[in-house]
Amino acid sequence: MLGMYGGMWREYNPGCFLTGLKTFDELKQRLPKVDIDVFSIDNHLETEELIKENRFNILDIIFFSRKRQIEFLENELSKYDAIVIGGDIVWGGDDVIEDNDIFFLNSEKFINANQPAVLINSVHSFYEDKNIGTVRGKLLKACERSQYLSVRTRALKERLERIGINKQLHQVPDPVLDFDTNKFKNVSLPDNLKSSGRKNIGISVRSKLTEELIQFLHKTDLSEYDVIFYPFSRQYDNLATVHTIQKIFGNKYHYVEEYSDPIKSFGITKNFDLSITDTMHGVTSAVIQKIPFISIDVEHELTSRKDQLLETLNINKKRNVRLSYGNPNNANILIDEINKLLNEKMEDYEVALNTARQLIKKHFDEMAKIIDSL
Repeated sequence: MLGMYGGMWREYNPGCFLTGLKTFDELKQRLPKVDIDVFSIDNHLETEELIKENRFNILDIIFFSRKRQIEFLENELSKYDAIVIGGDIVWGGDDVIEDNDIFFLNSEKFINANQPAVLINSVHSFYEDKNIGTVRGKLLKACERSQYLSVRTRALKERLERIGINKQLHQVPDPVLDFDTNKFKNVSLPDNLKSSGRKNIGISVRSKLTEELIQFLHKTDLSEYDVIFYPFSRQYDNLATVHTIQKIFGNKYHYVEEYSDPIKSFGITKNFDLSITDTMHGVTSAVIQKIPFISIDVEHELTSRKDQLLETLNINKKRNVRLSYGNPNNANILIDEINKLLNEKMEDYEVALNTARQLIKKHFDEMAKIIDSL
């Protein structure tokens, strides 16, 4: 398995990690006699040595540096019978670090080889039509080299088809939508944040939107709720947001003052009556635990994973409040849109979620069948 399962720079983004864990568990369940090694790129790693970690005693991950990715692909990964690539944003774009060549299979030696088998696992990309032409050749090579090709969203499927991908493309929802929520059953809020009997709101927002969040809080009456600020993701520097809000508002609100492991980061959501979050997997955490949510989205509309998640679940996209970095109207948008949604009941998405889960199970069945036939 090859992806960004430890995050983009080994910060263990919860969504990236659970994507890797879900993929490993599902393949291992179907292929119990197959040895599976999990590799994750670390874009900030300076050493060329491999680093094996099991930081949370959940999953062994072997990290490698982007400095040696092509050599690593050609000389080490090529020895495997099959490589399952992604389940995450392996094809870059506007909002992520410059392209990682290993995920484009940008090696003539590897592309021209017959082995190992390559399976593309429900991947995503932030490339839009206006700039996808610059990487068209890489995408074509990656897709053509693959025995199995699956993408996470309809928008990416249609985009690849427009640039000439003729191989069958499977559209598979984010695998974490089928994550076993029993793994979260023992996750609770810290003792000092136990319920006072009032409804509570959990808020986790990236540091780049802190100023807008502060203005929203100054102008929104949340006095009927217990409001809990918590850090979901290190990748988006959520803890800096928590500390800034705490410094300004003090004991008006409540705070979780440290990061958790990825399982606990997901599981904490079940303790909220409403979740306000700006990450894709923050929304996914609320969805799979049946917690009402309001999403804040800074991704481009055409490639927004949250927009397309809501579409998959037949949830009105008004729950996805759209902002853009540097927009002076962001605070007003938050104030207007969130106040409209605070007491609005969500749609019932149980049927759509079950359909998505069946597609995910079928997806892993098909990948396992290909690997088992090698």
